[in-house]
Amino acid sequence: MDLTREVSILIPLRVDNPERAENLRFILSLLLQQTEVSVDILEADTEQRFYLSETCERLRYRFVKDDDPVFYRTRYLNILLRSAKFPIAGIWDTDVIIPPVQLREAVGRICSGCVMCFPYDGRFIFLNEAMSDRIRKDVSVLEKVDATSIGMRPSVGGAFLVNRVAYLRAGGENEAFYGWGPEDAERVKRLEILELPIARVKGPLYHLHHPRGINSGFDMGERDKRNLEALLATCRRSKAEMLRWLEQPTFPD
Repeated sequence: MDLTREVSILIPLRVDNPERAENLRFILSLLLQQTEVSVDILEADTEQRFYLSETCERLRYRFVKDDDPVFYRTRYLNILLRSAKFPIAGIWDTDVIIPPVQLREAVGRICSGCVMCFPYDGRFIFLNEAMSDRIRKDVSVLEKVDATSIGMRPSVGGAFLVNRVAYLRAGGENEAFYGWGPEDAERVKRLEILELPIARVKGPLYHLHHPRGINSGFDMGERDKRNLEALLATCRRSKAEMLRWLEQPTFPD
């Protein structure tokens, strides 16, 4: 049996530019054709902007009306995590490509006892606009992309897999992070403090081009300061303090 059958890929969505929708359609085609995963999409916006081109029993979509210009990604991810159908959850950005062999290996690591596994080795390869256009037309072009990454800190963003129940017990997504911020680093640090097993698999992650707006970068204001404080609060906790924090009815900032 293909282990990816037991995986729910979770994608929170805010379509803030046409490229975002184009990228997601392409990513969905790869996931559904190359693997047996199921995909859950939650779009939150003032109005629905993403429409499925075809129906598929492995693809679920829901829309939530949200007038806030800041996309509360952590909150919507927790909604997706709690309602996911399968025991393994993959949290995916709308613009990332993971080769299927890497995805299957990462699923195997979760099945072997890891709570979190990154389906890549830290190489986060940004594709320019022209290359992204070419790859959306012919995914085999990806084989010609230079995937070397020199002198960069290994990435912890873009895509990761978790044991869904164990991850939720460890706090799930930290909703102290509002909008774009360092939540990728925080979740890894939290699991390290809790001494939960984290793994990586060999190979790169590819990121398709899209314009960047309010939900794709730092705003250098109060929101960024609060998000940084949330990261530092996690970094300061001992394991005992983290366990006490997790016992709260709702996790305080």
